[in-house]
Amino acid sequence: MRVLQFGLAVIFGVLSLAPSGATAKPVLATSPELLDYLIQDVCTDAQSRPIQGDPATCRRHRNIAIGEPSPYLVTDFEVSNGKTYSAMNSIPVSALDGNMRIIVTKSMQGNFRPGFRFSFDASRDGYDLIDITNSEYASFIRTSDGGCFDQIFSKRGSFRNAKDRAGGWILFPRTAPSTWPVSRGVPVTTYKIQLTKGRPGCNNGHSTGMTFWNRPVVYRFETDKALRAIRSDHFASGDLGAENNALERYYFTREYGFTRWEAWVPLARCFQEHGTDAAICHPERPDYALRGRCSVLNSTSSGLPGMDQWGNQTWVRVDCRDQTKYLALDHPQRLLSPTMARDNGVEDLQP
Repeated sequence: MRVLQFGLAVIFGVLSLAPSGATAKPVLATSPELLDYLIQDVCTDAQSRPIQGDPATCRRHRNIAIGEPSPYLVTDFEVSNGKTYSAMNSIPVSALDGNMRIIVTKSMQGNFRPGFRFSFDASRDGYDLIDITNSEYASFIRTSDGGCFDQIFSKRGSFRNAKDRAGGWILFPRTAPSTWPVSRGVPVTTYKIQLTKGRPGCNNGHSTGMTFWNRPVVYRFETDKALRAIRSDHFASGDLGAENNALERYYFTREYGFTRWEAWVPLARCFQEHGTDAAICHPERPDYALRGRCSVLNSTSSGLPGMDQWGNQTWVRVDCRDQTKYLALDHPQRLLSPTMARDNGVEDLQP
């Protein structure tokens, strides 16, 4: 069990899902309010045409449409020197089964500038594909990262169709977030299917963990922007006291969609994997590796960003990406590649 940098956790020891001629159809059962948190916004003029501007501050904004180029990126940044390492966008896409899904694109090119040109390199970049149709939850059904590359998540251990996959790695219900309880959690069994073969340590498997989600509240992010966000926590094991457990935490905002990602492990596991003196295991120290780009948002019981208590043990944050730095692009772009969610014999998206 290990945590991949800027990707979904590995928590486990030619197929087409629908005719290629299918077209997107409205998703009526998913709350429009929830879609607002899943899909990034674009600023618009009085005729609702996209224009340059930060959705967190512009007067008019709406969800970006399927096929519409994005005029911006949101990136992380290092406080000490302003460097940027990763960028993220949350865009709606047309799936082969005729429904809309959300794809979160993760570019790791770094040093982002207005002249950025999107490209996808599976050894460097990543994506998450979110289903909002085939279970009662919004859920990850596919992911790619620079460690294991192309992977599927499933509720039943099969990927014959979207219904077999949806509801495996759940995020939160598809109902209106304003109607949720303040916080709720459910146990969930997640099957992981490795599509890219030959990746070391990347195997098929399954695990029963816990997912918790919170009703939207306002968080202050690294750019000092105060944004209302949904938080979703996915624990690899339902036993929060297990020393080999892992947590992935996600924040979704109305302005940017998928906005922030964090990876946590129990302190004992961090010591075992990195050594008792490793800076990444000591958020209290000035040399803590995440202090320069993930130190503002603090919702921990310890009062110290990067350290918390669950299952009667101490946990530490070992990776984090806060994507709230707005960057206008010289050329709006459709941030997709023909290989994303269409490779390794499993085709999810329309061209």
